[in-house]
Amino acid sequence: MRTIRVLLMSLVCALAMLPARAAWAAIDVTFVYPGQRAWIDGSVSVQVQVSSTLQIARVTAQLGAGSVILTNTGGTTYRAGISMFGLPYGEHILTVTATDVTGTSVSAQRTVLKDQPPTVQILAPRHESVAHPALRLAATCVDDHPEDCTIRVLAVFRDTTTPPTSVELARGTAALDTVVDLSALSGRRFGLEFNVIDTFSSMTVAGSTIHVETSPLLTAIEEMPGQILDFDGSRILFVNARLEFFSLDRATRVITRILKVPLPYPSQFNETMRGFLTGAGAVIEVPVGLGGGGAGTVYEWRDGALLKLAEHGRLAFVSGDYMAYSGSGTYLRDLASGTDELALGAALDRSKLDVAEDGLLAYVEGRSSLYTRRNGTSTLLATSAEEITRPVTDGRNVVFTRILNSGQHKTILATPSGQAPLGVAPVARPEGAQTGAYQLHAGYIAFLQGPRGSEQVWLRTPSGAQHQLSFFSTPSQLDDPPARLGHDGVSDTGEVMFLNPPKRYLGAPGAAPREIGSRLGHARWFEGAWYVVMGNTLFEVDDGSSGEGEGGGASGAGEAFTSARGARTALSRRTAGGSDARVTSALAAGSPELPAGEPPPSSGCAVAARQTGLGGPLETVVLATLGLAMAARASRRRPGLGRERS
Repeated sequence: MRTIRVLLMSLVCALAMLPARAAWAAIDVTFVYPGQRAWIDGSVSVQVQVSSTLQIARVTAQLGAGSVILTNTGGTTYRAGISMFGLPYGEHILTVTATDVTGTSVSAQRTVLKDQPPTVQILAPRHESVAHPALRLAATCVDDHPEDCTIRVLAVFRDTTTPPTSVELARGTAALDTVVDLSALSGRRFGLEFNVIDTFSSMTVAGSTIHVETSPLLTAIEEMPGQILDFDGSRILFVNARLEFFSLDRATRVITRILKVPLPYPSQFNETMRGFLTGAGAVIEVPVGLGGGGAGTVYEWRDGALLKLAEHGRLAFVSGDYMAYSGSGTYLRDLASGTDELALGAALDRSKLDVAEDGLLAYVEGRSSLYTRRNGTSTLLATSAEEITRPVTDGRNVVFTRILNSGQHKTILATPSGQAPLGVAPVARPEGAQTGAYQLHAGYIAFLQGPRGSEQVWLRTPSGAQHQLSFFSTPSQLDDPPARLGHDGVSDTGEVMFLNPPKRYLGAPGAAPREIGSRLGHARWFEGAWYVVMGNTLFEVDDGSSGEGEGGGASGAGEAFTSARGARTALSRRTAGGSDARVTSALAAGSPELPAGEPPPSSGCAVAARQTGLGGPLETVVLATLGLAMAARASRRRPGLGRERS
């Protein structure tokens, strides 16, 4: 009986102590992350705070069929990662359980959302594409969500707005393939963004840079899978988005990879990159390291082999069979023979030297001594008490910039008999490019002149006569990219391609400037015709008639100015299917030059009528007849009418 009494008392005491022990052995589990209803695409990072009156034996996490033991990382913090591999899309319960040394356990839960981010493949457009004005947009996306994903294509403008603005161009579900008309964005340049959205997440993939051009005077004759750096009658040099340089054989359509830019990539890779075709291949300057500034590595791709010419050098310019560049010194390279001539022991910046097609080298030694070098002999051409920079030569003339002590820039023509001022030398900065203040070709000099902020384009002919070509109320600019400053924008007969933003114009003495298109890209005179390189596209310019002036390069005043459109070379004929039938577009006037600075008449008819001295009713008849003839000719020459292209 006594034994039974002791047992009953022990049981009563044990029952009485249970609530007190439960309170003494309390466990609390608090989630740090993930949060409630967190979106997870792969694995879950788990962190909890566990407080307990007794020692914790273990903390575990369970998600679906998987589990993991959390590690104590100090104090009351426990961490681990648990995979969601194999779990389907949707909501899942994450359970974390803490157990003390007595086996007492407490759990806490979170709901997590399994959702893989969508993947996108961009099919079109290509790198540096041109909408003219239609543009194909094509992309697909894949997602684990049953309703797939939405693709939004945005045009993002960073040119004149801060912060950037965007316009939605198209959208689709799972796949997108459409052609959009971008006429409303003519003359604009923007970046594409492909925004892919599913139920819980979104991602943005940067697409191509796009140029929009609507001019009917530009006909696309080549389109590359990358940005065009240079072209000639048989090849095109371009670079793609992966920073690989290629050469296209225009006859066989064979593309050959020349060079892939090594890591680390330059942070900016744009039209300041320098690459030129040569008779034996190509030469390229690649910036070294991040930033893309300063000296780079100069390569020559010659007869299928890649040669490193300078580890820390600068490629100034390639003209004909000659190249000016610097490395350990300053060199003139004969590209035909593949040999170098040391012109100066010091390495000059590219702004201090230039080379002409006939091999004449112009360079600045020190701050104020301008030399020319031919056949191994250097000749001092000009000196100044002020800084001399940016010499440009066409083999006949040398023009440079003199920086006055006041900071003003002047354009100077250097001659053996002295220095002749031409005009001001502002450094204009239109969208996406930097232009220079003068261009030289075939004895002609195009330059800027006028008050600061309202400069206009002038032309000096081989005979020394000067003509104002632009008369706008806003400043005009010469049309040359940083890699080809001082070249490309003057024809054999003195036409000048220039910019008055936002438009590009073709000007000549005695004629009103003719609008060609937007200022995008850059124009180039090449073997008897005008072209515009814009992004990945090479355009041929329907230059039409641009008035009268000096013709034939070195011919004197009084000769008819004839557009060279009737003298096309193999470049356009091969691309256009081999037809030699072209329309000559000159308006032969054969009259004395206009006085310098005199605004041109508004049309070629007015020029012809004034020069022949007609008046009264007879003048009216002649003007009407000439006007009808020009209108008929213009209709025949309108792109897409009366001629075929392959």
